[in-house]
Amino acid sequence: MNRPMPGAGRVLLVEDSAGGAQLMRIAFGERLPDASLEVFADGERALEALAAGRLPEWDLVLLDLNLPGVKGHDVLEAMRTAGDARVRRLPVVVLSHSDVEADVHRSYDLGANSHIAKPHSLDALFEFVETLGRYWLGVVTLPN
Repeated sequence: MNRPMPGAGRVLLVEDSAGGAQLMRIAFGERLPDASLEVFADGERALEALAAGRLPEWDLVLLDLNLPGVKGHDVLEAMRTAGDARVRRLPVVVLSHSDVEADVHRSYDLGANSHIAKPHSLDALFEFVETLGRYWLGVVTLPN
């Protein structure tokens, strides 16, 4: 479904770093004020939302790889093998400090739409969030 205005939509961030999540909230508030950002602090919560049928509530998932307990790749694999086609089609952008080739390949092999290095400065984070909103919540036709 197309968003009514670029940058409007619901985004789920799965991120265990409280500081990283707070910076992302600030960046969304500054650059995508019409978007709704929800944060899960671990992969277990994402799997619980998947089991409860809640994942289709979001338009985009931003997924950290290095999560405590259930890792990001495990969440991605569960999403891409889910019985619900809406979950399988849900755009997932993997965010990671890892640029290890094996991690990048595994992300794409499991069906990630993008594997992106986490921005290393506040300016880069703001630019990333703005670009993310223009593309995923503006230009792309998202599935129902």
